[in-house]
Amino acid sequence: MHSRNKKNLLRASAVTLAALFMAGNAFAGPYDSSVAIEKQINKDTIKAQKRVDRFAEQAVDLNAEYKSTLQLIDSLRIYNNQLELLIKSQEGEMASIQREMATIDATERGAIPLMNEMIASIDNFIQIDIPFKKEARTERVNKLKNYMIRADIPNSEKYRKILEAYQAEIGYGESISAYQAAIMDGSEEVQVEFLQVGRVALVYLALDGQSAGFWNIEKKRYEELDDSYIRSIEQGIKMANKQATMNLIELPIPAAKRAE
Repeated sequence: MHSRNKKNLLRASAVTLAALFMAGNAFAGPYDSSVAIEKQINKDTIKAQKRVDRFAEQAVDLNAEYKSTLQLIDSLRIYNNQLELLIKSQEGEMASIQREMATIDATERGAIPLMNEMIASIDNFIQIDIPFKKEARTERVNKLKNYMIRADIPNSEKYRKILEAYQAEIGYGESISAYQAAIMDGSEEVQVEFLQVGRVALVYLALDGQSAGFWNIEKKRYEELDDSYIRSIEQGIKMANKQATMNLIELPIPAAKRAE
């Protein structure tokens, strides 16, 4: 009897253990699932946070780019306004230049005949003037004539050259100079030493110093001088060459005439 009760007790204990084991397994299943779900939620949360952070960074970059674009637009607007003012100023300047060019064209059309007339006046004056340095003076006039037909020389330069020629001619009337040149003695040329005193006298001395002559203004020709003038002409040549101090000398000066 006692043995049977012991067996029954052991069987009951085994059933109880089995029931507890099954109950433990039954409770463990839902717990493990909850933990797994929580871990997945945490992972998803981290991923979502990373996406949020990335979007936030992109938003910051876009905001900075937007501000930079606004600044660029403002700069371009200011630049465009300045360009408009510059263009208006240039348009006004171009209109002014066009008006000036039209005036210059009209002035040049009138200046060219005037310059040609000035050259002709110098040329005519040289032909009737005392024939000192005639070759050099004539060559200057020929250069002026050549300048007038050259397109590569501006009219302002042509006019400047003409004024230089006038100044040179004026200067001759106030100067004293000595130079060598040839004169015709019969049918042959003879080298002599000239002394030019303004437009008052043009005398010469033979290179051997034995004879002298002068330009007769009235007769338009060279004539011989008395030997008494030789010493004065020699002294005048030295003064012109700055080899002697300026002093009074005796020269054949034509008498002044009443202007007609």
